[in-house]
Amino acid sequence: MIQFCSRLVQTPSLSGDEGEVAGLIRDEMNSLGFDRTWIDGAGNVGGLIRGSGAGPVVVLEGHMDTVPPGRVGEWRVDPFSGEVRDGWLFGRGSVDMKGAIAAMVHSAPLLDSLDADVYMAFVVHEEDQEGFGIRMFLEEAGIRPDLVVLGEATRLNVAVGHRGRVEIRLSAGGRTAHSSMPDLGDSALYKLVEALVRLREISCELPEHEVLGRSSVAPVAIRCSPGVIPVIPDACEALLDYRMVPDETLESILSRMRLLRPGVEASVVTKTIRCYTGLENRVRAYFPAWYMPSDFASLAARELGGDLVTWRFGTDGSYTAGEAGILTIGYGPGDETLAHRPNERVRVADLRAAAEGYARIVRLAETHLPKGSGRS
Repeated sequence: MIQFCSRLVQTPSLSGDEGEVAGLIRDEMNSLGFDRTWIDGAGNVGGLIRGSGAGPVVVLEGHMDTVPPGRVGEWRVDPFSGEVRDGWLFGRGSVDMKGAIAAMVHSAPLLDSLDADVYMAFVVHEEDQEGFGIRMFLEEAGIRPDLVVLGEATRLNVAVGHRGRVEIRLSAGGRTAHSSMPDLGDSALYKLVEALVRLREISCELPEHEVLGRSSVAPVAIRCSPGVIPVIPDACEALLDYRMVPDETLESILSRMRLLRPGVEASVVTKTIRCYTGLENRVRAYFPAWYMPSDFASLAARELGGDLVTWRFGTDGSYTAGEAGILTIGYGPGDETLAHRPNERVRVADLRAAAEGYARIVRLAETHLPKGSGRS
């Protein structure tokens, strides 16, 4: 398992370029005797350990893509070395989340004589469009799980939710003039700045959840046109990262943003996803919040010796729980605060513990979740 995890880390897999890692994962599942393996139209890797049919359908899920390594000089080791040092496995993706993928795949030898059907889904494009890959996987495979287990880092605790997010574009229009005579123009930049000042003022008034905390919004980029001296800009846009709590709707969020200043419009960012298979899909950057504490999650935390926690970042649970309403928990090796940072690393001991933990979760699902509870 540790060697497999190192090979995964040694193989770069940015969003949209996961094909080589997908092949490694499928080969490993085949070598471990999965009943079926496949790669779907989006490039997601599927594996099936078939049970008797008397138990629930469980999906163990992770994403294959990673963010770039950043400044290589800030790493103690090559970010694609997969080096094991002092009980840690280093490299980009070790925590987020190739360590969990390796542990999930290598939980297979512990899953014999099953009643449950166990699917493993290792998906594309989570880093830039969470929920896209798992939606495509479940729809193409025709699966409605009774339980989804997300392998994002939890330090071996059990996670039950996180805030959602939506990428919002604020846009303002105006009228050009020579910037030596600004009174003859109508500055789109001034309008947008006024909206951003108001945005900061209302941040403390945003909705709050008793567990997940308050919604937040952060401007991350601004662009003006024509954006040169000596011309007053007649168009200006800002990109906002809005983190939402449950019960907020897309409509309520956009309405709030549109009230920042007259003449400033708010819309959801849309883009085209291109998969390494060549599949293209138009998507919008909206990922619902979810908070799904359950008797099963509490049981799993007790049996695994962990706590119930929530994530600070987003996951594919935005789709499985937030949109599809499927019972979803998170369980994974690694510390989430090490994700996307230089010297990303995961404890080797936690990888081994996670493999055992995934098998235990499946066994708990067999005894405590009725077959068909996730089917519509």
